[in-house]
Amino acid sequence: MSETTLISESKQVLTAGLKLFVDPNGSDETGQGTENNPFATIDYAVVWANSNYDFSEKFDLLVSVAPGTYDAVQIYGHNARQVEIVGSPDNPGSVQIKPIRVEIFGSPDNPGSVQIKPFREDADFGLAVSFYSSVIVRGLTLASVNVTGFSNLEIENCHLSPSTASPSLVFCSDHSTVVLESALVKAGKIGNEQNSSCYKCELHSHVEVAEVDYEANVECGIFCDARFFASISLEADMDTKNNVKAMRLARAIAKSIICDVDFFPEKGTQPNIVNLGGEIGTIPDDQL
Repeated sequence: MSETTLISESKQVLTAGLKLFVDPNGSDETGQGTENNPFATIDYAVVWANSNYDFSEKFDLLVSVAPGTYDAVQIYGHNARQVEIVGSPDNPGSVQIKPIRVEIFGSPDNPGSVQIKPFREDADFGLAVSFYSSVIVRGLTLASVNVTGFSNLEIENCHLSPSTASPSLVFCSDHSTVVLESALVKAGKIGNEQNSSCYKCELHSHVEVAEVDYEANVECGIFCDARFFASISLEADMDTKNNVKAMRLARAIAKSIICDVDFFPEKGTQPNIVNLGGEIGTIPDDQL
C-alpha cells in the first residue's frame, strides 16, 4: 500500500495514490487489501479506503481485480478524487461483474447441509456509479451500467454483456457523463420490453460512444434514446454497428441531441430524427 501519514487514530492522509487488491478468494473480514491478502469485493475495497484514508482531493484509488465472477458493484459518493477499477486488459472476459442472487439450500435440522451459492442474475445492473463519483474501468465484463447524480464513468477495453433484467445497456442520468473509449458489446437481448435501449441518456447528461464493436445479434428496442436536454454522441466509423437489431434507431425528446448522423443510414429525404441529428425542436410532432 502507499505511504501514509497518520492524522488521527482512525484516518491517515495519503502522500501518494492508493492501490488495493481484490480477489474472489480473498476476504472482506480478514483481508488487508494487499496482493497477498486481498479483499473479496470491489465495493468493500472502495468503502474501506474511504473509511481509513484521507485522499485530500489530490490522489486516486486504484483497485486491481483478479479474474473471477463478482456481484454487482455500486460506487456511491466516495471521497477519493477518482476510482480506477482494473481487471484483465488482455482478457476482459476473465473478470465478470454481474448481479448475482444467492439461493440457500439446506435444512434447519441439519445446518451442515446448508449451501450458499450464486443462483441467477437478479438485479438490473452490473455497475452503478452515483452521487458525485468519478470512475474508470478497464479490462472487465460488465452486465450493464447505470450512472447518475453528477457522476462520471469512463470505460476502456471492456466487454458489455446485455441482460434481460436491465432495460438499457448503458443508462446515464442527472448531470452525468459516460464515455465508452473502447468496448465490445456481447451478443444478446437487452431488456424484455420493446422500449429497451442500448444507450439511454436523460436530464442534462451525455453519453459518448467511441470505438465500440458489436457481436452479431445484439437486440434492443431503441438503439439511442436521449431525452430532456441530454445528448448521445456516436462515432461513425464502426464496422460492426449493423450487427445490432433495433426496432428503432433513435429517439429524442425535449431538445435532446443524437450525433453523429453519419453513423445511421439515410432514411429518405424527409426531415427525421436521424438525418437532423436528433434535435427535437426541428422535427414536426407527426414525424417523431
